[in-house]
Amino acid sequence: MNKLIQTAAVAAAALLPLAAAAQEMDWKSVTRYDKAQAKKQLTERFTKYVTFDTQSNDQTDKVPSTPGQTKLAKALAKELKKNGAKNVKVDKFGIVTGEIPSNMPTQAPVVAFLAHMDTALEASGKEVVPQVHKNYQGGNIVINVERNLILSPANAPQLARARGHDIVTASGGTLLGADDKTGVAIIMTLVQYLNDHPEMQHGTVKVAFTPDEEIGTGVEKFDVASFGADYAYTLDGGDLGELTNETFNAKAFTAVFEGMRAVHPGEAMNSAFSDNLLMASDFHTLLPRHRRPETTADRRGFILVDSIVTEGDRSEVKGIIRAFSDEEMQDLVNEVNRAFNTVKGMNYKGKNFALTIKDEYKNMKAALPEQVVSLAQLAMKNEDVTPVLTAARGGTDGSSLSFMGLPTPDLFAGQYNIHSEYEYADVDVMEASLRTALRLVSLWAVQQTQPSAAE
Repeated sequence: MNKLIQTAAVAAAALLPLAAAAQEMDWKSVTRYDKAQAKKQLTERFTKYVTFDTQSNDQTDKVPSTPGQTKLAKALAKELKKNGAKNVKVDKFGIVTGEIPSNMPTQAPVVAFLAHMDTALEASGKEVVPQVHKNYQGGNIVINVERNLILSPANAPQLARARGHDIVTASGGTLLGADDKTGVAIIMTLVQYLNDHPEMQHGTVKVAFTPDEEIGTGVEKFDVASFGADYAYTLDGGDLGELTNETFNAKAFTAVFEGMRAVHPGEAMNSAFSDNLLMASDFHTLLPRHRRPETTADRRGFILVDSIVTEGDRSEVKGIIRAFSDEEMQDLVNEVNRAFNTVKGMNYKGKNFALTIKDEYKNMKAALPEQVVSLAQLAMKNEDVTPVLTAARGGTDGSSLSFMGLPTPDLFAGQYNIHSEYEYADVDVMEASLRTALRLVSLWAVQQTQPSAAE
């Protein structure tokens, strides 16, 4: 998942009616929850999953984009069945789905948990060798001496809050895959817990593992209607208590400039010569530097050119626009149009100028009902976790799913320094995420289902 910004610690609203709140059982005491056992299961699962090479590939149109994702999908489906999940399927896109049927006499909303199987492109995901650093007591963690890869409070400031925790790193030369195999491990451990503890009452719980989140193509293939959940949570976040309920609005643009460069440069004056390469360069230069990614932070959006490709007399510029609000997005779109029209006006000999701007995803906040966020806050608070509403300076599968009809904020999953060789997972934060998810299952079990329009 992309880098997050923390906005504020939020006091959870007491959403449940008093009668319903009184009915919610203390799932930990009913099931005699064992934290040490949960950590052991999480560690074993996570260190197994990261050995699957599931790095996605942005140079293909296939979904899943790499065969390793299909291999992991089949292994996860087998494990779901082993732990009592029903209706387990792996579809042609490598999407794994399953459900834990309700064990209650009354009806409750169907809640789902999702995580993605693929890993990022910035570092190798092949032959990952995980290292478990138990009971971290401060200072540096050596990932690899030869490569001088060392985790320290300087490059991993969250370690200052991790004394006594179990930390997992890779061994050098690869990323770890915490993004998002921490989420996969948490969800699978939740499935096992519900299977092992039938005394814990719950409504129908759905789970899904998706491919190609890192390149933004997997969730497009997700069939929300047949999945059949009312609300969902992705487990693809970072630090303890992070609850992502907001993302960028995202657009992509393509600007095309055609010229005439097939003229001897010594004879260019007073000829048909026009330089499409210069047009593309001017367009890039005219985009405001104070609205580039490296000059913006927090809630301020940006414009970024991703590529400039020239083939003969044609140059194509591709880029992205990101903003949290519709107003700021329109301002940035206007900047792109202004730069394009300026270049067009300066080059009357050019031809076939074209600028296209298309939507990629939207800020999920507009599509999230209050209840799906408030219950997550309440679940954290009941597990002694301080909820921190977080805005993602990027997108999540949840932002796409929310506008596809499945409201899906994102929960913390204990992944840090993602997309790099310095990536690590905090097993104790993963365990807190597991407890939060189980508490959410318990809280949703006492919510009333909304009547349909036909009733």
